[in-house]
Amino acid sequence: MSPKVLIIGAGQSGLYFGHQLLNQGVDVTLITGQTSTEIRNGRTSITQFSMPFTRALEEQAKLDLWQDSAPRMERVNMSLRPNQGPAVQFSGSFAGTEFGKRVGAHAVSVDRRVKMADWLEHFEDNGGRVVIHGITESDLDFFVGRGMYDLVVIAVGAGELGALFDPDPSRFSGAHDRVVTQVMLHDVEWTDPNGADVYSIDGGEVFFIPVLTDEGPATSITMLANPGALLDATGIRGRSAAAVLERMQDLLRQHLPDVYERLSGATVEDLVGGVKNGANSAIQAQFRPGVRNPVGWMAGKPVLGMADVVVTSDPVSGQGWNNSTYCAHVYADAFAAHHGPYDEKFMSAAFERFWVERGQHSAVFSEMVDGFWGGALPPHFGELVGAVMTNQAVADRWIGGFDDPADYARWMFDPAASRAYLAEVGALPPQ
Repeated sequence: MSPKVLIIGAGQSGLYFGHQLLNQGVDVTLITGQTSTEIRNGRTSITQFSMPFTRALEEQAKLDLWQDSAPRMERVNMSLRPNQGPAVQFSGSFAGTEFGKRVGAHAVSVDRRVKMADWLEHFEDNGGRVVIHGITESDLDFFVGRGMYDLVVIAVGAGELGALFDPDPSRFSGAHDRVVTQVMLHDVEWTDPNGADVYSIDGGEVFFIPVLTDEGPATSITMLANPGALLDATGIRGRSAAAVLERMQDLLRQHLPDVYERLSGATVEDLVGGVKNGANSAIQAQFRPGVRNPVGWMAGKPVLGMADVVVTSDPVSGQGWNNSTYCAHVYADAFAAHHGPYDEKFMSAAFERFWVERGQHSAVFSEMVDGFWGGALPPHFGELVGAVMTNQAVADRWIGGFDDPADYARWMFDPAASRAYLAEVGALPPQ
């Protein structure tokens, strides 16, 4: 008899996991608070990427539904601008890792409203059971206490269900509090139609990302800031779409005037959704990243937390969907290989594999970004910064780390490994 699984949440991880279980012939029920129509017509969330690694997993799961319509990101163009001294500017491709070379070195970004609505409908079409209902702790206690499911997975980190999972002080996510302000616009100026642009100053970043929306390709402009830093856009009056856009334009005019020129003429009419529904494409949020214990308890029985529930990724590293997908992928593999009860031991082992293979490396990536501005990077990074601007192989491998953060540990952080790699590609400066 097939085991029965209940998934709470219809985001990237919950839907990917649900589809993978359906592919295994498992009886899956998914509970979510919104219909696919409500998702499509609702407010977007922080723009995420499917890097080459994640895109390959989605393709294998038959979930890459936008191959011919989503704009491709083959490169990331970086501009790091310290308060003093010259800017560090380079462009690298996702072919910077061996994996990227194998699967086709491009990333895509699909507006969450489009992606999750399509996946939810696809889940039902493939035989998954969907229940549209907000769920509380008492509801969950009923399902768990009655033993209606062999495994209960919580894939929604907000609200009271997220509080079931205690913080884990033994693991550091590498992340810090962030203020995120974002708009999605049509007709933004691009010089590289197959790239994403990242501008970074002390305490903040601005991402220009080509994204597929329900109105076709558009541009997501995402502004990240440490609280109180130069690009902190909090204090927007009324939180209207026009106010969010104007606040972003004002901060860019002050601190990144050349970047401001790219959207200086934008108005609320240029938002995805236009004057009528553009408010759904202009958002502001605050993140407090961290790591939590993957096992929660209800009615004396364990429930499994997944993805953002247990590891809240720092948006500065662009690892949100990568971590969510890989966590769900690991859990699905563990489920397929397991014989016996889905108990605390099973849950902890599945999460540990995700943490060792992906989670901890994403944490180091986030910490590296903050270290660049906080002066906490090791001395040999001076050689790396020089090499990344003059050697394309180094630039490609640096950007390839967005796809495979574990690669940074192989060549970047250890001085000896770093120098050996720079010598191998002819980028070691003369002594």
